[in-house]
This record gives sequence, structure tokens and C-alpha cells, in this order.
Amino acid sequence: MKRLSNNENKISLDFSTRNSQTNGLFYQEMFEVMIENAAVSMYVMEDNEFSYVNAQLCRLVGYSQEELVNGSIATSDLFHRDDLSVVQENMRKKMEDQEVLSRYRVRVYKKNRELIYVEIHSSKAFRRGKPFLFGTLIDVTAEVAATLRLKENEEKFKSLFYNNPDAIFKIDLQGNFIDANPGCVELTGYSTDELLGMAFAPLITDEDLEASFVYFKEAAQGISNSHDLTLIRKDGTHRNIEITKFPLKHAGETIAVYGIAKDITAKVEHQKLMEDLVFYDPLTKLPNRKLFEDRLNQVFKLGESNENTTAVLFLDLDRFKFINDSLGHHSGDEFLKIVALRLKENVRTTDTVGRFAGDEFAILLPKSGRSEAIALAKLLNKALSEPFEIMGHSLSVSASIGIAFSKGADETIDSLIKKADTAMYYTKKYGKNNYTVYSEELDQKTAYKLILERDLKSAIHKDELVLHYQPIADLKTGELRAMEALIRWNHPELGLVPPDSFIPISEESGQIVAIGKWVLQTACVQNKTWQDQGYPPFKLCVNISTIQLQHPNFVQTVKDVLEETGLDAEWLELEVTESILMEDTKTLKESLSKLKELGISMSIDDFGTGYTSLSYLQQFSFDRVKIDRSFVEDIPKDRNGKAITSTIISLAHKLNMSVIAEGIEDETQLNFLKEENCDSGQGYYFSRPLPAEMHDLSALPKKYS
Repeated sequence: MKRLSNNENKISLDFSTRNSQTNGLFYQEMFEVMIENAAVSMYVMEDNEFSYVNAQLCRLVGYSQEELVNGSIATSDLFHRDDLSVVQENMRKKMEDQEVLSRYRVRVYKKNRELIYVEIHSSKAFRRGKPFLFGTLIDVTAEVAATLRLKENEEKFKSLFYNNPDAIFKIDLQGNFIDANPGCVELTGYSTDELLGMAFAPLITDEDLEASFVYFKEAAQGISNSHDLTLIRKDGTHRNIEITKFPLKHAGETIAVYGIAKDITAKVEHQKLMEDLVFYDPLTKLPNRKLFEDRLNQVFKLGESNENTTAVLFLDLDRFKFINDSLGHHSGDEFLKIVALRLKENVRTTDTVGRFAGDEFAILLPKSGRSEAIALAKLLNKALSEPFEIMGHSLSVSASIGIAFSKGADETIDSLIKKADTAMYYTKKYGKNNYTVYSEELDQKTAYKLILERDLKSAIHKDELVLHYQPIADLKTGELRAMEALIRWNHPELGLVPPDSFIPISEESGQIVAIGKWVLQTACVQNKTWQDQGYPPFKLCVNISTIQLQHPNFVQTVKDVLEETGLDAEWLELEVTESILMEDTKTLKESLSKLKELGISMSIDDFGTGYTSLSYLQQFSFDRVKIDRSFVEDIPKDRNGKAITSTIISLAHKLNMSVIAEGIEDETQLNFLKEENCDSGQGYYFSRPLPAEMHDLSALPKKYS
């Protein structure tokens, strides 16, 4: 081998040295680049001040390297004041070699004053014989927040678990209690120590035990469920509970079963009470509608023979509202109890008396012919007419009764009861204290009523309502004194519908207020038109109902109509029926007084058919009374009509009221009324009600004779 010369050896040594130095610089530069660009925040501290921070630490706290290294940012500005002592103590221990490796968590303020949590790792080293600290800062804010949330959730869970009034428990997969809240102690009577480790089976009645095992197995398999059971307390008493079970899982596996139990004993007892009452009326102890229909259904199933059909009687007490309002609801309830007893006393043991609602009763006759059902209806009304003694009051009552008979296999429970109800409604409307046997004709009348009720809603809008006017003549001179406005409904299919057919419907539906305002407006406009045409003025009479008069804005409505039409109040007269005075007299008196203050005349229509006290005539200061047509009709027949008519005329005159007789149709009636000094009259003898355009007023003062 060739030996190198001295020069060659020198050159080789120089090259080796340069190569080693070059590698050292390379690794130093690479180390600096790695530290500076590391994803972890790094620092070097000398004399408790930063001498180096990498870019990641600057990004973490928001300060520049210059701000951190030149001492312009003190450690007291960077760390939370409550954590500063922790940092200083750790640094002291590290510098005094009390700790080899320091790791702790503190709060740091970023430049924007946002507070973050960091974990500091610190180590000690020497440089030129002088110690210094270096290490890393890791942002653990998200981890700390998650830990706090977890702790908060654990506290919430404990609060819900131990403070919940319901019993909450945890059972292992063998069915033993491993946790129980105070609600379990309250519910079972066992202490917490007694429950823990105890199986749930001894707490459940034999009837519910098998089902409870099934539900527990479902929950253990991950299926939540709820069910009711009867629990046996430590003292042996039973409680009804509603229990919900759901699985407790870890890593996807069910490790236990949670349960929530609610004491529903009071609810179950209440339900049982309701079940006892569900078929009976709590007041009268009679079968209610549900039981009545069930018994009717049983009768249908038995298939009664054609000779003995099934009958249903539907009863509605007449005047019960008056009794209830007058004596109070307590007395009304006592009255219904006695009525129920009296009904039961007058039927057969095979019949069913039921109470449907309010003062409505029904009677089921499983085997009854037509004559038997009618005889029972008469018997019941006779029995009810006997006085009742209620809390010191002697009361009597009658009933409106509807009777319906089944018609073979096609009859249904609802249809038979509805037929009896329809017949009762007819009795209530047209008779009272009587009975009506259902027929198909009654259904037709009901259908007719439904058509009227449906179409009446749009009658004003479609201009289907019209007014006819009937003259009221002075019986002494024959001159026109007034006109009465009478409403008609020109129905597009049914033709001209009389007011007796649709006014009651409008009162039931509340449409009477709008219809009444239309009548008042139209009548006042027509009267003002006649006056503007130069005809001598006369009063126009308009009928008003109880509902209108009780409406809070009625007086203002009348005032507005007079102002809008320009009609003077003295040419308007409002007519009220006699029965209106049986209502709330205080409210009526106020309304009537305000109307009188406007200058409007007031009259009582159909006088003599109601129950008006003479004191009412004085209280309300009426201007006129109108004798009902039924008394005028009796004048030629020489019945009581003459005496009643004469008495009304005399009474009215003594009270300074004038008298109008309705329904004058012949000279016999007219002559008698003249002899009795009746002031005015109206009827077909003078003129039937006609549209305004058919009245010829050009010859006024016209003689009606």
C-alpha cells in the first residue's frame, strides 16, 4: 500500500475537519428550523424571563417573539393571577433540582385577553455553566372544558338521581339492586342498605312477577319498556306503580338496567272510581246515556217479536231553567233527584230510566205496544204535575215527551233515540206538558228547519229579506195612524217564508242581531222616503226581540240608525213581546229608559198571552199595548175573548196607554172594539201586509173603513 506524504496527510485532515464542521452546521440549522416550525409551543427561560420562544408559542398567545423575549411582557401579565404562584413555585423547584421533570396546568391570558388552559412541561439544562429552563406549552382548553362538562353532567345526574321524588334505581344483570335513590326508600319502605344487593323479585306480587321478568329481560337486551305492576312494600301493603326500564350500556354492551318507578296508586283508585261511575249519573244514580245505549243494544240483540216492539221515551222538563235560576243550582239538583225517583216509581222493573244531561231523561221500554207507551207518557206527566217539596218550596213541573218505536232489524240505537228526541223537540216547541209520537213527517219538518238555518246565514247578503207593511188605523176616524213593518224571507227554493218559521232559528243562532238591525235600518229608510215624498208623517212600528234588547250596543244601534236615515225619533215605535218582561228587569229597564230618552215610543205586543205583572206596565212606561189576535178572534164567538179584550182596554186607559187590536177581520169585531173605546186596530179588514210600493198613500189622510 502506498503511504501518503506529509502534505497529502495534511490535506486529508483538513478535508475531514471541514466535512465535520459542515455537518455540524447542517444539523444545527435543521434543529433550529424544526424547533421554530414545530407544531408544539416551545420556550427557553433564563432568570425568569423568556430568552427564546418559537413561532407556535407566539401563535398560541398572540404576542410576537420580540414582545415576549425583550421583557416587555412580564410573566405576571401572561399568567392568571391565581396561577402565577404555581408557575413561580414550579420554576423555583426546578432550578433548585427538587424536581427532575416538571408538568402542571395553568391559565394563560392571550394578547386579546382570552383565557386559555395550557399544560407546561419544563426541564433544566446548563449553558456555559449557567442553568436555564426549557420546555413546551400545550393548549388543553378543549380538554379542560370537556372535563368540566363531564363533571357538571355527573353532578346533574347525581342531583336528578338522588333528589327525584320518583323512585330511581340501578339493577345488575342478575336482577339485584346496585343503586337506589331516596325515592326507592319512600316507595318500598326498605332502607338503602337493605335494598342494595336485594333482588327485585320479592317486591312484586305473584300476578305481575312473570311479566316483570319478561320486561327486565327486554331491558337487559337493550330494549327500553314501560309497564304497570303492583309493588309489595316492606310493611306488606300494596302500591300501584308505573315503571320504565332502560339499558345502561358501556362500549356497546349492556352492563346494567336503570329503572324509574312512579307511584300511581291514587290514579288507579280514581280510575276505578270513574269506572264505577261511567255507567251511572253521579247526581241521580240513574243509568247514564252510555249504559242506556248498552241496554238498548242488548234488547236489539235479543230480537223482540213484532207484537211487542221496543219503545224509547225522551223527556225534557218544562220550566226547569226557571226553577234552577230562581232557587239556585243546589235546589235544582235536589229537584232532579226527586224527579228521577218519581220516574222510577212509575215504570216497570224491566224498564230503564236514564238521565242523559241537564233536565233530559229517557225511558227504555223493552216490550211495549203503542197504547202502553202513550199511557205511560200520560201517567208520567200526571205524576210530575204533583207538587214537589224542595227546601220549603212547593214546586210542580211538566215534561215534553217524545215517543219512538223500533222498526225491525234496520233500526239502530242512535236512530231510535234521535227519533224520540225529534218528537220531544216538537212537543217542546208546539205543546209542552204533552207527548208526540215520532213520524217521518217530523223528520221532514226537521230537515226543513235545517235548510232554513243553513240559508239564513246568507239571506241578508243575497238581498232575500223583504219588509211588508200593514196599516194601523184609528178606529174612530178610520185614518192611518201607523204602519207595522213585518219581515218576510223570499227564499229562492222555498218561496216566501213567514217570520214564525225563521225568526226562532235566528234567535237560536244569534243571527237575530244582524237581521234586527237590517229591519230597523230598512224600515226607517222607507218611512223617511215616504216623508220626503210629501206624505203626512206617521209612526212606523218595528218588532224587537229579547236578544236584541239585551245586546249591550242595541240602544246605540238605534241612535245610529236614526242619525244615518234622518228619521225623527218620534216617528219610530219599537214593539216588544209581553214575555220579554219576564227576563232581567234591571237590564231591560235601563235599555227601555234610554230608548224613551231618545223620543222613541214603546209598545207591548201580544198582550194578554204571557205572565206580565201589572207593576211592569208602570215601571217601563209603555205608550201602547197591542191586544193579541187570539182574543179578537173570540169576539164573534162570544167566548171569554170579549171580557178579556174589554178588561185590557180599560186597564190600559187607566194607565194612560192607548190600545191597538190585532187581527181585525170583520165588522163584528170592529164594532165591539169601537164600543169598548179601543184606540186603533190592524188586520185584514183594513189591509193585509204589503210591500211598500203597493201602498197608495196619495189620498192621505186615508179612511180605512
